[in-house]
Amino acid sequence: MKKIKSYIILLLCLFLASLNFNLILKELNLVTGGTQGLAILLNYLVDLSPSLIIFLINTITLIISIFFLPVKNTSGALVSSLIYPLFIKLTSYIHPIPFLQDYKLIFIILSGIIFGITSGFIYKYNFSSGGLTIINLLIHKYFHIKISIINFIINSIIILFGYFYFGITKTLFSILVIIIGSIIINIIIGFKCKKL
Repeated sequence: MKKIKSYIILLLCLFLASLNFNLILKELNLVTGGTQGLAILLNYLVDLSPSLIIFLINTITLIISIFFLPVKNTSGALVSSLIYPLFIKLTSYIHPIPFLQDYKLIFIILSGIIFGITSGFIYKYNFSSGGLTIINLLIHKYFHIKISIINFIINSIIILFGYFYFGITKTLFSILVIIIGSIIINIIIGFKCKKL
């Protein structure tokens, strides 16, 4: 029963994250790093659907994880890697928010809050978002570099590419989303909630 509840929380977080992606991040071209940042960039450059891009990245990294990482890393990422692209596809059919551009800053702050809550609970219950997280773990395993440093470097490179294609304003907005999200992630992970 506890495991079922944790998976329900995971699915809810993935669904909210997909809404955040399609209705705010993608609409505003906010490259916040990670797999979703890459999806926004590649969607802009090669016009592949973000759900397909995320699915391909997640599938490749899952295969890598099977061969090079412990089973717990692969199993923790399996559900997210398969379900998240599906939710991205399903929520892509929802009409954009009509007043998004008029209240951009409010929605950017909201995006950061959603990002922090969804990621925080995914980590809190020992799941993984898959994708580039697996690359971070792989580099850590073989080169013994701290995961936080690897994560920072990879995301910085992705955000830098976002700057080249979308400009400084959107890059600063992307960084604001990350800062707000990171604060909330730390609060959720540090908060002693009742175990499921």
